[in-house]
Amino acid sequence: MFRLLLSLFFCALLLPALYAQTTPFEPKRCGTMEMDSLRRARNPQLGSLNDFERELQLKMIDIKKKMASGRLAATVISIPIIVHIVHNGETVGNAHNMTQAQVQSQIETLNEDYRRKPGTRGFNSNPVGADIEIEFCLAALDRQGKPMAEPGIERINGSRVSWTQSDVEGVLKPSTIWDPDKYYNIWVLDLRESAGGSGSVVAYAQFPSQSNLPGIPSASPASTDGVVCNYYAFGNSAKGNFAGLVAPYNLGRTLSHETGHWLGLRHIWGDANCGDDFCADTPPQASESRGCQVGRVSCGATNMVQNYMDYSDDACMNIFTLDQKARIRAVMEISPRRNSLLTSNVCGTTVATRPLPNFRAEAQQVLLGGSVKFNDLSGGFPTTWQWTFEGGTPETSTEQNPTVTYSQPGKFKVTLVTANAVGQSDPLVRTEYIEVLNQGLCTDVTNFSGTPTILRESNGTGYVAGQNSHKSQAVSEFFANKLGYLNLAGASLKFGVAKAAKGAATESIVTVTVWNGRGFQNGPGAILGQKDVPLRDILADVANNRATTVTFDKNVPVSGLSFHVGITLPYASGDTVALVTTKNGESLFATSWRQNQQGNWLRYADSLGLNVAHNITAKVGQKASVQVAASAIFINPGETVTLNARGAGVYTWTGTGLNNTLGPQVVASPTQTTSYTVAGSGTDLCSTSAVVTINVRAGTVTATTPLAEQALQVNPNPSDGQMNVSFSSPLRGALTLGIRTVTGGELLRQNHQKTTDTFEQSLDLKTAPTGVYFVEVTIGEQTFRKRVVKQ
Repeated sequence: MFRLLLSLFFCALLLPALYAQTTPFEPKRCGTMEMDSLRRARNPQLGSLNDFERELQLKMIDIKKKMASGRLAATVISIPIIVHIVHNGETVGNAHNMTQAQVQSQIETLNEDYRRKPGTRGFNSNPVGADIEIEFCLAALDRQGKPMAEPGIERINGSRVSWTQSDVEGVLKPSTIWDPDKYYNIWVLDLRESAGGSGSVVAYAQFPSQSNLPGIPSASPASTDGVVCNYYAFGNSAKGNFAGLVAPYNLGRTLSHETGHWLGLRHIWGDANCGDDFCADTPPQASESRGCQVGRVSCGATNMVQNYMDYSDDACMNIFTLDQKARIRAVMEISPRRNSLLTSNVCGTTVATRPLPNFRAEAQQVLLGGSVKFNDLSGGFPTTWQWTFEGGTPETSTEQNPTVTYSQPGKFKVTLVTANAVGQSDPLVRTEYIEVLNQGLCTDVTNFSGTPTILRESNGTGYVAGQNSHKSQAVSEFFANKLGYLNLAGASLKFGVAKAAKGAATESIVTVTVWNGRGFQNGPGAILGQKDVPLRDILADVANNRATTVTFDKNVPVSGLSFHVGITLPYASGDTVALVTTKNGESLFATSWRQNQQGNWLRYADSLGLNVAHNITAKVGQKASVQVAASAIFINPGETVTLNARGAGVYTWTGTGLNNTLGPQVVASPTQTTSYTVAGSGTDLCSTSAVVTINVRAGTVTATTPLAEQALQVNPNPSDGQMNVSFSSPLRGALTLGIRTVTGGELLRQNHQKTTDTFEQSLDLKTAPTGVYFVEVTIGEQTFRKRVVKQ
């Protein structure tokens, strides 16, 4: 990424300067971090960018030892490049259809920079400066193993002048990419932030993926892997007279920077004020540099503005460090698509040997009835494939990249034989390669494994995983959902602290919440479901050293994707709760998050330096479960409450004060706190029963309902957002009908005239997020409120 100077939305002002090329323009030099966030939002199975740092750092330690001893294997490695030049029908050398010489000037520059080549702009004398010992070659062979007329160049008539990032990712890349296990793909085009907008992003890259590491499966988007570069920043004007290059991006360093991202490097400032780029020999700095601010000081250090991973001008850049080299070489070992490039052999001559079979499965562990896609990685340009899948359907396949379904449990081998015009390969046999799980169609999943701990706020008062002086709004635990469970029926949360100003008589609630994992860097996104839990229940659970069990009002559809489970934190005076976590360092995968007072979600690991897991267990399954919801959880003696069940076909209820024992909906009139159980049948379920407790206040049994409850009714409640409001009162005149959030924010306001005893009005909250709201009626000096649940 380069130069975060202008926001994406103001770059249209720069377009005239860009095309006139008479005045400097300042687009955002690199869009890699933003595109990475979008990519992970669309593909939650990727996990977070930081999830693989621990193993990467361990690999770096090993590589640095080899570097120090001079024992680093494969001293100079070669990576083949295919450059997709995307034009609008122009002849070669005109507009965006650049010449072969311009492409060659760019690859020469890339090699000078990555080899720290003496006598070139890529050389430096910095004591931590490194020769990365990677060379890049323009591919000599195409996808069929045939020699290319223009090595490493594919010219594509895109039939348009410019491209937006969304069109590049969704249309251009998937339709034009060459096998990313064999080629480093680079697209050169006129990149705009939006249709008709300016070229506000110079370039962006896709970070490497990693198999067998948490959150970074090998199934990350292969159809988009590579670098996208704006045409005006591709090539080196010092190596030829190439029209279209624009200073300060005219010396080829944009691709050096983006290739760094593609090989796993982070921005030198860590994308945060004095952030961490995970390389110890790059001094910390407060933000990106611009121009060539040699001597700039921030974060108590002289900034390395010459580093390729800063946003300095092309003419300023000339340093990769030893730690950056170790990181790149670690990625080349543990990232499957980067590692496979070392044996692609497309920079050599034509096919001369039998192919060498190789493959990778997108998942090696699958639930019963699940499917696995196999990706061919064979070298030597095979033209035929013969697969054999033990225990799979189909049992054999001649497709290059088949998908196989497994319907019996066990561990199964996979065999691949490939062939080309020279001959047939020997079989590649991987025994017990695919594991099919018989259990787990309904199961509990947790990240908690360690010492139960209650974390106190170190820089303030209160608790890290509860209320504190920093007014944290919520905390959550991330679940990767690697096996693709569809439904979340409930959760179990272990609280270590529970206090209530009114003791056991409190009517305070704690809201257990489920979010999808589509927020920034896979943090909490949209709310999928919520359940109010009486604080008095948590008090009892803490006193008895047991977890608090929650059954949601309906199955929460997690849809095979990642999700979060946690609690929102109300700040009522005298009320406090805090979740139990592991000790710091016992969890390795940065799964704990919290929402600050400003509403931003941050990992504990990033914001607090804590790597822990909450003691939260999610009850997941491929099948539905019986769920139960109540119209109220606190009532006066003798009042009625409606109970609704979901998930099954036939329902049977038990408990005192019921008007019926059969059906999905019953009405209860308990005179004391009572638990009701509903059992479901008639369909295949994970859980066949659910329990709901109605808390009855102390007092005399009465058959009447308080005035506010009697006057204002909302049905159905809970609902999908479509509801009817009925207000009965002898009051007449101007009436205001509104809906507020639990924090008091006004979501809707309508003005009406009440001319009869009964006022009725329909409301539509279908577009509102799932959650708890308050319907509010004001007439004269009186206000009536009713709590409603949007599902």
